[in-house]
Amino acid sequence: MLLTTPYQTLDISNIVVHPHQKDKKDKTIAPIYYSKNGLILQGLTILCPPLQVSSYDCSMNRLQLNLTNNRPFANKLVAIQDLLAELHPTIPLQRLCSGTTLTLYLFPSTLLQNGQTIADVKPDDTLRCIIRLHTLLLMDLKGPIHRLQHSVPIIYNTNG
Repeated sequence: MLLTTPYQTLDISNIVVHPHQKDKKDKTIAPIYYSKNGLILQGLTILCPPLQVSSYDCSMNRLQLNLTNNRPFANKLVAIQDLLAELHPTIPLQRLCSGTTLTLYLFPSTLLQNGQTIADVKPDDTLRCIIRLHTLLLMDLKGPIHRLQHSVPIIYNTNG
């Protein structure tokens, strides 16, 4: 079972980020948790609204979704990123959401609920995703940077 939080009811103050630690692969991570009504969930799993596909680049595994018509959702994502960036103000955060675009990284073989793969989606298709934010990964690319590690366990193509 996958417990998700609809973005409308997501309370930013319930997000908890644990201190940096080494994972099994010796990467430095800061796990993210979501706590509500005494329930503590590892990771933050968000049910997003239907979003229009801007593009999918198979060579970069990059899906870009248009947030122009979903300002409340975009504002919530920006608030989450701002919270995470404030935790370590001297280390830049690589953002998934920038103004009108949400960028998700998915392998071309990622399945949608209708049996298609993410590589089959076209610009202007409409997708509804469940996005799970796991950890902040501390990387060193010409200086330290935090990358927000995420997965998309369920994707619905709402075109029909």
